[in-house]
Amino acid sequence: MGAFPTLLYYIIFCVLTFPLILKFSTHFFADGGDGLQNVWNIWWVNKAVTELHQLPWRTTYLYYPFGISLLGHTLNPFNGFMGIGLLRFLTLVETHNVIVIFSFTIGGLTAFLLSYHFTKSYWGSVIAGGIFTFSNYHFTHAEGHLQLVSLEWIPLFILLWFIFVRKPSVTVAISSALVLCAVILCDYYYFLYCVIIGFMIVVWLAIRKKDPLFLFRKGCMAPLSVFIIGVLMTSGPLVFSLLRFSAREPLLGIHPPEEVSLDLLAPFIYGAHWRFAYLTQLYWSKLTAGVNESSVHIGISVLFMLLYAWKKRGDIQIESLRFWYFAIIFFAAMGLGPVLQIWGRAVASIPMPYAFFEKVFPPLRISGCPVRMMVMVMLGASVICAAGFQSLFKQKQGKKIAALLLIILFFEYLPRPLPATRIPAPQYISILKDLPGADGVVDLITFPTVKLYFQTIHEKPIASGYVSRIPKSSYEMDIALLELIRTGEFEKAYFDYNIRYLLSEAVPKNIGGYSSLKPLYNDGRVGLFDMAPSTGELIKIAGPDWREMIRVNGGLMYIDTIKGQLYGQLKDKANIDPVKDKLFKIDGWAVDDNSKDSGQGVYLVFRYRGEEIIIPTKRKYRPDVAKHFKVEGYTESGWTSSVKPERFNKSCCYNLSVRILRAGGSEYYELDADKPVCFDIKP
Repeated sequence: MGAFPTLLYYIIFCVLTFPLILKFSTHFFADGGDGLQNVWNIWWVNKAVTELHQLPWRTTYLYYPFGISLLGHTLNPFNGFMGIGLLRFLTLVETHNVIVIFSFTIGGLTAFLLSYHFTKSYWGSVIAGGIFTFSNYHFTHAEGHLQLVSLEWIPLFILLWFIFVRKPSVTVAISSALVLCAVILCDYYYFLYCVIIGFMIVVWLAIRKKDPLFLFRKGCMAPLSVFIIGVLMTSGPLVFSLLRFSAREPLLGIHPPEEVSLDLLAPFIYGAHWRFAYLTQLYWSKLTAGVNESSVHIGISVLFMLLYAWKKRGDIQIESLRFWYFAIIFFAAMGLGPVLQIWGRAVASIPMPYAFFEKVFPPLRISGCPVRMMVMVMLGASVICAAGFQSLFKQKQGKKIAALLLIILFFEYLPRPLPATRIPAPQYISILKDLPGADGVVDLITFPTVKLYFQTIHEKPIASGYVSRIPKSSYEMDIALLELIRTGEFEKAYFDYNIRYLLSEAVPKNIGGYSSLKPLYNDGRVGLFDMAPSTGELIKIAGPDWREMIRVNGGLMYIDTIKGQLYGQLKDKANIDPVKDKLFKIDGWAVDDNSKDSGQGVYLVFRYRGEEIIIPTKRKYRPDVAKHFKVEGYTESGWTSSVKPERFNKSCCYNLSVRILRAGGSEYYELDADKPVCFDIKP
């Protein structure tokens, strides 16, 4: 039953977007803005799961080296999980485009199944599926919001939930929980809308049955328990993690609901994504939500069917017809946001229900885009249209009216051409890809979303990034790191943050000390630079060998590198050439195991025949140490110091120890290294 509608929706998509399908293997079906962000999402989920063997909701590949939580980001991991399989035999471009086409075709199919369940009208339901999936709302977000394009599981969940509450069973309970999980893995907004309409369905049937506890009666408790447990096991962890995370730390980038609300006239006037949008530009150009949010017109043909079906409600034998009208009114009213807007102007004197619900249900504030509730309006309208067309098909003149309405519908739903994006990788990205190691990159010249796309090519971690909602702490740490670059503290950025490569203008402006950078590429416009100091053979490591750490007097220490050489790989001594190594680095970490705190002061102590040279160190961010010992205070247990060989006697070997002041500085203890540091002795 579903094969023909699926094929039909695929053909209609190709026709409405032609010649886009001819670029299937060469161009992303998305714009160069948020569209490329979603390309990165697919790449990252695949890399996290298949290569790094971790969950994708946190990454250090953005906002490196601190990393960032992706809980508040529009990650839509469901599409990423689809991509894992598709990327085995398709390119990233083809994988992304398959997901777009899948969402349009399967979105139509699930809306068809939902409509058919209520109307039993095959052709009416085929039309309903087309109205839902080819709506202006859907094409509006197809330009860059892949998470919102993925609306295909909403109708299926509502269908299963209607079946469940009418006749609860364990099988349907499990299916409903799994589909609801698919919804949240596509988009948080859609999950919230499904929860709301699910509650509305229960209340609606409770009123009809005149039994508010009907789901708790005999025979219902076991399936209901299975559903609740299923939701807690699937969607629950993600919901709880998001709520806890948003409560613990402010998220930057949340849309103000006043700016992204539904204008009262928007459902009735063709928006900016209509093929002939120039005819209505006088209206949609005034809307505050922007063209990628405000283009949500329903269409005159659909509005006619809504009025017609209501007029014929006595003849249309659909049990829940009134419910769908109520759902349309409710979500449209909520979509108007906290302040009523008419023709782009706010009418603050009229209170709106969204503001009330925002106070009653605080998590609603995380969403910030009331206009997106129009997806539920379009779904309700499509179901009612199926009933309306069913009624027309039964009348002699009705078929002619239906044909006329379909012709009007076709022209109303003609979208403007979808963007096709192709960004060839410049030569410096290819060079960056071939550079060894996984050192961080600071990119000061590339547009943020293009920067994400380039990362899918060179696959090196980058400072900064472009995510939907940024934790405030991640933003602040990233600003501090970028300030190091702007002030020319490249050595500190390299040693303390493992940032090695810089992409900037060929002659960096507003960056001090850039003459010390080693150019790797320069075309007169763009420059790729190596920030690593030229003194010594520098070998970077990901972390210490925990088996080789030294424990003395309740303290722990480890030396990571001396002159960039791995301390654990040195045979019996560290050799320094005073002529060649004008300045060399010593890096490591040390903690006071008694006070469970980072060392309050760490000093390097060099001894030779009673002579003692004490050199202070600077603190260094070491989250890996804190993670290993599970002590949050150890995040700044790292230390680093720049040592000048001119202070030491040549041809001498100094015994090295690390001196740690206890909290308060009243006492100290020393941890001895097991290898001397020798000067003027060739390696």
